Amino acid sequence: MRASERGQASAEYVGVLALAALAFVTAGAMVGLGEIPAAVASSVRTGICIVAGDICRDSDARAAGLQPCTVGDRSRGGGTTFSVGLLRIGGADGLLVARRSDGSVVVTKSKEARRGLGAGAGVEASPLGVDVGVAGALDFTITSGAAWEFPDAAAAARFIADADDTPPTWRFGEVGGELGGEVSAALQGIRFAGVHAGAGIAAGVRSGRGQTTLYLRGHLDTGANVWAPKSRAAIVGPGGQVMLELTIEGGDVREIAFRTASRGAGGGEVVDTVARLDLRDARNRAAAHSAFISGVPAPPRLLALMRYTVQHGTVERAVYDVRDSSSSFAMGVKLVAELGLEDNDVDVERRLVAASAWTHGSQERLREDCLA
Repeated sequence: MRASERGQASAEYVGVLALAALAFVTAGAMVGLGEIPAAVASSVRTGICIVAGDICRDSDARAAGLQPCTVGDRSRGGGTTFSVGLLRIGGADGLLVARRSDGSVVVTKSKEARRGLGAGAGVEASPLGVDVGVAGALDFTITSGAAWEFPDAAAAARFIADADDTPPTWRFGEVGGELGGEVSAALQGIRFAGVHAGAGIAAGVRSGRGQTTLYLRGHLDTGANVWAPKSRAAIVGPGGQVMLELTIEGGDVREIAFRTASRGAGGGEVVDTVARLDLRDARNRAAAHSAFISGVPAPPRLLALMRYTVQHGTVERAVYDVRDSSSSFAMGVKLVAELGLEDNDVDVERRLVAASAWTHGSQERLREDCLA
């Protein structure tokens, strides 16, 4: 069939669907069956999606080798860091609950220990007692945790409420380092404004379901904050996160993946992108081997492998609307030595607003199965 004939057939198919929908909606309204119009509308959306070549149903996603989407998640937790002179000691706990498009829920619990060094200098800027300071810190972190997968939200809620002894689906651990700096203003030792920048790198391992994943990630964060009683206004600067994963199963390397998280076009959006390459395929394995032939790959080799992964692997992109209700508090006093306290309360919620995928070199295909 020629391209023009295929286009005509698609247009005719959409037209038939529209006429059928109108007929059923009219019939449903006449007999008082409110469920019929909604069901027909859903069928029409699916039919149009199929004509467009997008990913419309769970079965389409499975056929394309795609996992369910995370349609929403909420991260809560907090941590405190104490400083005495140059020494910094702290820790944090976290809870992440993620809902997926197939109805399943993943609950992740993490615990972080932090040790480091910090230094700063300041000057009193006015007779009102406002201090302007410059501070920097180098911290080393050790993070461990586990994740549990549940078939539905009710089972996840029971687990969170009861904290039972259900074995985790995955376990993970990582070590890392973070470097940060800030210019801030404080009144009577309580910080009320600041401009900050930070960068970090971490290496870790995740295991579960017969697979072990080694990963390396890095991040950059910049921005400014203004604190007021029970509120905080934040300006987000350039930043993002990158991650490299290598998954091993049964003693063989199964997959390599590149992940990025960056800020979206909208002020409160985040874009998550992952590119995966199946290394069970001989050609893909050869391409990866050429990048890692001398051990740790040089940046040009790694970029070449990333381009190959985008062209021959699977790429998924998800856009989330983000609501950040996190808060933080910091203060310092000068006794025999400089004492400091930083307290952070994390509460971030994300909601999926768009999703798409490129499979084995295809054009972009919308993931309607995730947004239905």
